[in-house]
Amino acid sequence: MELRPYDLQRIGRRLDSPASWGTWCRIGPIPEPPAEVRFAAGGGRLRPGWIRPHVLLGYLLVAPVILLGMAVPLGFALLGEALGAVNRAFSATARDTVRREKEERKERKARQEARERDDAAERTAHRLDETFDGDWNGSAGQLLLGWYGKSKYPRRMLLRTDTHLVIAGPRGRVSTGTVRKSRVLERIPLEEAVLETPLPDRPTVNRLRFQDGSWLVVTQVVDEGLLGSLDF
Repeated sequence: MELRPYDLQRIGRRLDSPASWGTWCRIGPIPEPPAEVRFAAGGGRLRPGWIRPHVLLGYLLVAPVILLGMAVPLGFALLGEALGAVNRAFSATARDTVRREKEERKERKARQEARERDDAAERTAHRLDETFDGDWNGSAGQLLLGWYGKSKYPRRMLLRTDTHLVIAGPRGRVSTGTVRKSRVLERIPLEEAVLETPLPDRPTVNRLRFQDGSWLVVTQVVDEGLLGSLDF
């Protein structure tokens, strides 16, 4: 999800130049590199960090309250559906109605499955189902080798300024105190990389292509952080 103009203005004041565009994004799973490549890169981590136990405990304590709040209206909705089903059962056209609804559900499911197959095929054709181009010696591969070493948080803020593409993320471990502030992790000059949108009808799926031809797929996401919106 793209950042709002207000957020861009606020973030731009912390950078060397104003930010004209920005979004939170994620990458796909980082594949295991050859042992010698990983060793040469310092043996950094390839997976995001876990939430600290006390944060997870807080979620477990709050979750039942949230679920209870959802269960009550859901129960009334199910009761309404049950009453509607009883009324239909006593209707003269009950069988026709049930048959028609069943056929409509089947058709909707078939259309949805067809769309998912077409979408998967299109992503595969453009290699958007891959994390990167596969060359560990390229700029994208080298960036991935240090991705979680600089921040264990699974998502990044991607920004465009007049001169750079900026990748930012929270510092330190993933916990209540450390995700509140983000910092600059990478500054990539605009002449060295470009952000592409291979599928115009899927603007949230982008490809960060570097000057050497290597590339990295990034997907825009809505990020509210662990306990509120992340700051910069």
